[in-house]
Amino acid sequence: MRPDVPRVIGGISAAIMTQILPELRTPIAIQNTTLAVGLMVMISQEFDRAAARLVEENRALRELLTDAQGILDDEPLAIRIQEAVGTGEDPDLHIPALQASNDRLRAMLIDVQARAEAADGREFDNLDERIWAELQESTRRRHLSSPLA
Repeated sequence: MRPDVPRVIGGISAAIMTQILPELRTPIAIQNTTLAVGLMVMISQEFDRAAARLVEENRALRELLTDAQGILDDEPLAIRIQEAVGTGEDPDLHIPALQASNDRLRAMLIDVQARAEAADGREFDNLDERIWAELQESTRRRHLSSPLA
């Protein structure tokens, strides 16, 4: 048997809401149970998309950082960018490995953005705009449909 995690979590959530929640008598028990179900729904959504989201985001960050290498005139920073970008792909598709790559790329992006914001010139302004656009897109990628909202 291969469990379909979103389907299993959906079934558990539905059972809790229809069978357990009506049996609860105290407001705190009802509130905590409702919160738990909402969190399970969000966990299900993240489970379903986490790898794809991280691969997409890591690809976008690598592209942005690679482009920044050609704009920034800073050899030590260029070397650090190349180390962060690596081979250009995520060799390990396990979530912890993808997240670790994402963390490294985001840390590098902070350094690049600080450099771009401190520099003068249209190319630096364009780089800064692209960075902000990616950060905005990253926020959109992480949006969860929450029954708690």
